[in-house]
Amino acid sequence: MRVCIAGAGFMARTHATEYAEMDVEVVGVSSPSGPVEFVEEFGFEAEAYADAATMLEDTEPDYVDVCTPTHTHLDLVRTAAAAGVDVFLEKPIAGTLAEAREIAETVDDAGLTFMVGHVVRFSPSYRTAHDLEIGTEGVARARRLSPFPDWGSDDWFADREKSGGVFVDLAIHDLDYLRWCWGDVERVFARRQCDAESEHGFVTLRFESGAVGYVESSWAQPQSRPLTFELELAGDDGLVEFSSADESPYDEWTTDGATVESPLARNGYRRELEHFVSRLEDGSDPEVGAEEAIEALRLALAAERSADRGVPVTLEEVVA
Repeated sequence: MRVCIAGAGFMARTHATEYAEMDVEVVGVSSPSGPVEFVEEFGFEAEAYADAATMLEDTEPDYVDVCTPTHTHLDLVRTAAAAGVDVFLEKPIAGTLAEAREIAETVDDAGLTFMVGHVVRFSPSYRTAHDLEIGTEGVARARRLSPFPDWGSDDWFADREKSGGVFVDLAIHDLDYLRWCWGDVERVFARRQCDAESEHGFVTLRFESGAVGYVESSWAQPQSRPLTFELELAGDDGLVEFSSADESPYDEWTTDGATVESPLARNGYRRELEHFVSRLEDGSDPEVGAEEAIEALRLALAAERSADRGVPVTLEEVVA
């Protein structure tokens, strides 16, 4: 399997680290700066390009892995579609619903295999929690806290027109995950505190089932604090908890006793990339297609709208 990587920043490096251990050949890397050092660092027998179109034409890969800033996604998907190349796209699918829908239409019209990298669905402990039976859903709680991501090129995370802010870029991990676990959401209510390079927010969710969720996300932690995340799912027949700070990261309590498990060796990034490659090989649809990614974006934009207005927002209101 031959892949090109569009981008040479943090996420591209994250994926490149996994490709170095997979049965996948990286044949090209593109970035406006011309990522020669990136290619040399990972030891890929690949060419470095300043633009993706030339890269795809020259290398004819099986797929392109798009790891570029959110506001560039649509143009790169158009480029891939013109070249007839399948696409793995980092989350979020886009910054607006209009762009997200155009991406969906573009890949559909071109007949491409397409997946969006909502990696939390593939993280071992989160996956295990999703698959457990805990009875009727009651309350869900998720937290994801980190320093401000100042590693983006040209500080693009600080530009809300490009990154979408903490709800669209960070909270979307847990919004997508909770919707995957417990189904569609009826309405959200959100609060947010932010300045130029600091943002902290929370979202309460009312699921159509009547269950309640709480998502807290932060780009306001000290630079010395690593990314931390927590999950709690409570039903009428069990409670599941996970915390990145725990030595035993997965606990389950039920009427039959307690279970403690360690996460699997492969991390979520490896698992999602292997999943996409396997779907390319067998011709089936990837797990997280355009429609799932659009609904995750809709949730994040509903939270953004609620925080701006100070009132609850139903998902039906978020159409543009």
